[in-house]
Amino acid sequence: MRALLAGLALLTLLSQAQASEVRNYFTPELDGQRINACLATGACGKPAADAFCKVEGYDQAMLFQRERTNSARSIDSNKVCDSDCTAFRQVKCFTVRSDLQTGKTAL
Repeated sequence: MRALLAGLALLTLLSQAQASEVRNYFTPELDGQRINACLATGACGKPAADAFCKVEGYDQAMLFQRERTNSARSIDSNKVCDSDCTAFRQVKCFTVRSDLQTGKTAL
C-alpha cells in the first residue's frame, strides 16, 4: 500500500499541471451568419468544427451537432450556401493550458 501511495505521489510531482478551457457555442455565427458544417474544400463535420474553434482561439472541437438551415457560411471562405444547408447547432471548443505552476490550484 505504501508503494502505491509513493508511486502516486511521485507521478503527481512529476506531472505538469494542466487545465482545460471549454466553451459551448449554440447556433454559432460569424459576422451574423450561421457556420456551415462543411469547409469550402468539402471536408465536413470535425474539420469544420475544428476550424471554427481555432478562429475563436481554441485548439479544437470536442463535440458538435448539426442541423438543416436556409443559409450558412463556410468558415474557411466567404462561400455562402443559400438553400438546404447544414449548419452547426452546437460546437463545444476546448484548449489545454499548460502554463500553470505546479502546486497551484486553478479554479
